[in-house]
Amino acid sequence: MRRLAGRVFVVGSWVMGLSVLVQVLLAGLGVFTDPGFLFWHATVSAAVVALLPLVLILVGWYAGVPVRIRWLAAAVPGLVVVQSLLLAPYHMDAQGPLRAIAGLHVLNAFLIFWVALRFLERTRAWSVGDRPQVRAPVPGTV
Repeated sequence: MRRLAGRVFVVGSWVMGLSVLVQVLLAGLGVFTDPGFLFWHATVSAAVVALLPLVLILVGWYAGVPVRIRWLAAAVPGLVVVQSLLLAPYHMDAQGPLRAIAGLHVLNAFLIFWVALRFLERTRAWSVGDRPQVRAPVPGTV
């Protein structure tokens, strides 16, 4: 059963990575084509990006996934909360430098994307049994 949970975790990690990509795509479509896409970006897709990692944390715990990988999964919902908070000045119609805080929304999206990539990379390495190689020191060096 734990082996099945491990497989579910690996597949779920790819679904999470794909959902982050869809989230970015929906934002771009909302800005550059039809603002109706922003509804999907802000509600449905955001909920998937925030909730799927929480499920993966539980599945990963059961499957024996290393804690460091589960922490990467936990970082995504936390960053999604920050993502929403960064838009508060925009929604409050703040002006000046305070409104510029909303611009960090895009930078935080890059951070979410980077964390998702690291999560995928480490999950892949765990699933195929790769372990970090420790190099032996070269004689005569410190």
